[in-house]
Amino acid sequence: MVEKQQFIVIGLGIFGATVARELTRLGHEVLGIDSDENRVDRLSEELTHAVIADVTDENALVELNAGSYDAAVVAIGRNVEATMLATLQLCELGVEKVWAKALTHQHHRILERLGATRIIAPEHEMGIRISQELNYPMVHDYLGLDDDYFIVDFHTTEDLIDKTIGEIINGEPVEALVVKRMKEAHPHPDHSWKIRNGDRIVLGGQLEDLRDLVNRL
Repeated sequence: MVEKQQFIVIGLGIFGATVARELTRLGHEVLGIDSDENRVDRLSEELTHAVIADVTDENALVELNAGSYDAAVVAIGRNVEATMLATLQLCELGVEKVWAKALTHQHHRILERLGATRIIAPEHEMGIRISQELNYPMVHDYLGLDDDYFIVDFHTTEDLIDKTIGEIINGEPVEALVVKRMKEAHPHPDHSWKIRNGDRIVLGGQLEDLRDLVNRL
């Protein structure tokens, strides 16, 4: 069971509100902050706490005891200065994990230097994800673990039914991590495992090797 944590979400637009609601649904305590009264009112009954505050005011986060929270997400929309000030203050207050939304590459670099634990670019990341899924229709999802190692979850096509894992991999330096069949997951299937209609295969490996394999399939 995941330990209950305390999160701050600054900026309650579509992205920030989604993060705040989901963290609450997962059982965590969430403090939502925005300078827009209407946004705060909309979430006041859904989050643990929702307050109106201007995070460009150096005292605002101190008064809200932000330093006592486990992690923070700075999801401010188009106000670059507010994002930077909030990130800097949260880091100075000792918040261990500070995730901040960047709007541009330059903004990304500045937030990194200010001490953000992770910089997120939702529109950019979603754009890449959609492009990958359009380019590789069988790919259901993928995850990059470092600069070149990826995990890919893809649907098996009709051409793969009754083939074994070994026949599908066919010598490529990738690893079959899981086969998903109906509601069950079968970890580390051996090369003799035979694919059925509706199976999904999760593979791990270097990006170029995975691309070569998926292109061949």
